[in-house]
Amino acid sequence: MTGQLSEALRRLADDVPPARVPDGLFDAARTRHRRRRAVAAGALAVLVLLLGTGYALHPVALPMPAGPRHDAPGLPTRLVDPPLRTASVRDSAPGSAAMLFGGPAVRTDWFETRMGLVAADADRYRVLDAGPFVPGFDALLSPDGRYAWVGASLLDLKSGRFTPDRTDGYPLAFAPDGGRLVYADDEATFTPPNTYTTPYVGVYDRERGTDVLRVRVDTAWIPPGRTAALSPDGGELALQVRDEVWLARVADAGAGGVAEPYRKLPLAGGRLAGAGSWLPDGRSVAVLDRSTCTGCPVPSYPRTWTLALRSTIDSAPLAGAAFPSLPSRTFVQLLGWRSADEAVALVGVPGPTAVDRPEDHDIAWGPYHEAGTEAVELVVLRRGAAAPEVLFRTPEGITDLSVAADLAIDGAVRQSDRPDYGPLPFWLLAVGFVLAVLVALPVLALLRRWRGWRPRRRGRTARLPV
Repeated sequence: MTGQLSEALRRLADDVPPARVPDGLFDAARTRHRRRRAVAAGALAVLVLLLGTGYALHPVALPMPAGPRHDAPGLPTRLVDPPLRTASVRDSAPGSAAMLFGGPAVRTDWFETRMGLVAADADRYRVLDAGPFVPGFDALLSPDGRYAWVGASLLDLKSGRFTPDRTDGYPLAFAPDGGRLVYADDEATFTPPNTYTTPYVGVYDRERGTDVLRVRVDTAWIPPGRTAALSPDGGELALQVRDEVWLARVADAGAGGVAEPYRKLPLAGGRLAGAGSWLPDGRSVAVLDRSTCTGCPVPSYPRTWTLALRSTIDSAPLAGAAFPSLPSRTFVQLLGWRSADEAVALVGVPGPTAVDRPEDHDIAWGPYHEAGTEAVELVVLRRGAAAPEVLFRTPEGITDLSVAADLAIDGAVRQSDRPDYGPLPFWLLAVGFVLAVLVALPVLALLRRWRGWRPRRRGRTARLPV
């Protein structure tokens, strides 16, 4: 039985057709294995990308980044236009700032109210978008650069957060020590056809958290920028009201902090010289006399400003050598004094086609900056000098500027380094997240199709041994 069974099994095996092994069977199996590993790696990469982007988009304020620092803060020797990827102050605080600036180069069609800042101790650039405000007019830096006063809000540049200090109007000036703020009530009354009147101007004390002085106006409009100044001790206010400078004392404030001006200085077509108008002695103020020049640097802009000093005791002009005149300049904003004979100021430079306009105290050329300004210069005005000393000039496209007055008065200047624009802003990360999703979806779909694909080829015959 055993021999017959074995013979039958051999005949059966001979009659069985040979097994067919597809050509490239092992190569196909290896390829499928590699594709599965690629799909898993791709899915893991997309997962990591999505999780990382979600973490980056988490709305938290980042601390001030570490970067190159200088032994002492100062004004930079160079100012650059911050690109769109520059971080905002709210997302990455720059610390005390040296300059707050704006202009056509900083604003774009997407960010029409954008302004830039650069830190005092390094070239950390940040941007701020807090509304349609103009640096140097209704957007001001505190003398130490710690705060940006924009509209009715005070922004702490070390924390990137708005402070609880709240004034009831728009900014006019900081006190020299930054402790008091002069503002104008923004509930202006419109009188047809084109006249505005400001109810009052207030002096807000940050330490007390309240107004220490209010001066009723009601008869004129007080525009932002260069129309008010506080004395070195913060106790007296100089306020331009149309063609006069009103002087009022905090010590004279009665009920509700209201005080009447104790003296009014006629301007005769001139202007108050800005937030740094009070001289260090606290007994005289600087005003700007306006005249017409011949042979002006910009022939279409024949306006000339000349700095003059007036006593607050008897309104008399102070004797002494003349300060250099400033022909073809749109504005002059005094920052402060190095001595009684040396002042530091910002001046506006008109473009070649700028046209001088007549003075109108009740209507603003909108916004409030001088029309035609194409650059701003930081200058030193010395008695007896033939011309001002130019310390800095904004590059093309930057037409609005506010600086930390303490640095400018001290002459603190630092050499500019490579700009630091901070972490990527939220909107740019959001765009990157959307693009990553749009790219990842078709890639995953293609990998899934490859995973389901099977090679189909004609095989070859192979005989298995029995």
